[in-house]
Amino acid sequence: MKNIIEFDTLPSTNLYLKENYHQLADRTVVVANHQTAGRGRLSRRWEDSDDLLFSILLKDNLPHNLANISLLVAASLYKTLNEILDNVTIKWPNDILVKGKKLAGILLESVVIGEKVDCIIIGVGINVNTVKLSEELKQKATSIYLQINRKINKKELLEKFLKEFRRDYQFYSENKSDYLQICRDHSYVIGKEVIVTINNQPKKALVLDILENGNILLLINEKKVELNSGEITLQELY
Repeated sequence: MKNIIEFDTLPSTNLYLKENYHQLADRTVVVANHQTAGRGRLSRRWEDSDDLLFSILLKDNLPHNLANISLLVAASLYKTLNEILDNVTIKWPNDILVKGKKLAGILLESVVIGEKVDCIIIGVGINVNTVKLSEELKQKATSIYLQINRKINKKELLEKFLKEFRRDYQFYSENKSDYLQICRDHSYVIGKEVIVTINNQPKKALVLDILENGNILLLINEKKVELNSGEITLQELY
């Protein structure tokens, strides 16, 4: 991935690619030091400090299943961050946790023209060198700095991730990728009881598995239920 475009500030790296993808090459990476309108899944706002914020553009030979790509990115992130940190886990469908606190998030979006997917945009935010979090955030989020008490080079971290992702994506296209097994082996939620919100209705559920199509398998009221990430949110039972 040689096409890396860097900005100091953007409203959103995903939005930049959405607006400019026609004139950009496949696998273009856009990086911003700060985002003024960054957001996560379900339009939740992403708050950035000294973080790594970037998006990747996919245009050629696009996969059909976005859920699988989200899990593949999660596996690439896991391998990258596991070299630096202990207790890294993947919270289906799009968060990376350390000791149960959010360290990174993934936001996948697509541009659809008619019935054709024109491009896929992978947005990633990693809490890297944030030194201090608000009282509210420190209960549920962390940063690499807060875990190891030293700052790391964000450019080197990006290069490591892109190397992992490039390899994983190539293996995925050849049906050789181990991303799903990584997401299962290092899942934060498999085997846990959670609160599942479906159509604004909270239900208790046991997480059984992550399936090959990217969906999650739950046990709700003694019945197995398969759901996708667009249908639910998960909250751990404490």
